[in-house]
Amino acid sequence: MKITFSNARLWRYVMASVGKFIDTGYILINENGLTFKAMDPSKTALIIFEIPKEGFMEFDVESEHKLPLSIEDTAKILRTAEKDDILSIEWDSESITFVFERRGVPRAFTIPLYAESAIEDIPELELEIPNKYVIYAAGLYDAINSLEDVSEVLAVSGDEQKLVLTAEGDIATAEITLDTERGGLEEAQVENPGFRALYSMEYFSYLKSPTKMADRSMLEVDEGLPCRLTLEYSVGARIVYYVAPRVEE
Repeated sequence: MKITFSNARLWRYVMASVGKFIDTGYILINENGLTFKAMDPSKTALIIFEIPKEGFMEFDVESEHKLPLSIEDTAKILRTAEKDDILSIEWDSESITFVFERRGVPRAFTIPLYAESAIEDIPELELEIPNKYVIYAAGLYDAINSLEDVSEVLAVSGDEQKLVLTAEGDIATAEITLDTERGGLEEAQVENPGFRALYSMEYFSYLKSPTKMADRSMLEVDEGLPCRLTLEYSVGARIVYYVAPRVEE
């Protein structure tokens, strides 16, 4: 059984980001494609990384396979991915092998799989979030990069024309406004204008690199609800990232 993906660096940045706050996760592979799921120990954040079958160069899979693994070990391996590397993944009942290939020279790394019972199953989330903003991914990256050192709390507010990201620190306050007129926002669908939601800044900082690589990003948010950040890539892959709200003290 083997699957091959053209962009090893995307895997590298996803796993490096996830490895900053999550220890274990699992890859689910079936006839529809691949899904990687992981949740942090505090259950504040959940990440889902999906690639449809059509996004692979090779997809030799005959049945469903659940592969529990150490994210730390996986991130260390994927850290060796270089520009233009092709990534192949092979596995059996006990181990998973990552093979990088460039200019016909393969580099193979094998790590053991965890016992399936050692990995907590992650339920499906079905959330109706009333406010949706389609944001240029580079703009979202720049916003988080500018705000993250000001405060541990990210306040998100907005209406039908704009999305406001605010960091309020002990010494300074920083605010970035993305709007449809100036081009920061591609689209805004807002059912609850005037909302204000709070989240831990660090959980957005963790995903800066995958955000920068994305072709398109969508943030769904409302007061008192988890936010859902969706990052889409040209190869058909996408990240769906949930962050629980922060309780205002």
